[in-house]
Amino acid sequence: MLLTHPSGSPAAVRRPSIPAKTICHGLARLVADEFGLDAGILISPTRGAPRAAYARQVAMYLAHVGFALSFETIGRAFDRDRTTVSHACRVVEDSRDDEKLDRRLALLETMCAAFDEGHDGTSNVGV
Repeated sequence: MLLTHPSGSPAAVRRPSIPAKTICHGLARLVADEFGLDAGILISPTRGAPRAAYARQVAMYLAHVGFALSFETIGRAFDRDRTTVSHACRVVEDSRDDEKLDRRLALLETMCAAFDEGHDGTSNVGV
């Protein structure tokens, strides 16, 4: 599957062999750590504070952009509707106009790419 990276360049994204729920919960932990939040808040069925809601949106965005998971699959993992995931991706993409936030998201995307590379059986890490 070929997606366009937010920078405008095409980015090849493979569907990982790891279960989607595991990926999404791992992303919740990664993003929660980056935002200084508890990961449970991002997985919680309640909306939470605006900061937690935005962090959850970032995790959903990363699941879609970084791992090519469908809105429906991500929604199931976060106990949300697919339209909520779609909205989250739009919100995060729109927020990339802020340079500082864009750099933060780019770093998280790089972490996702490194994780995916390390789990697809083709990585040259440590060689």
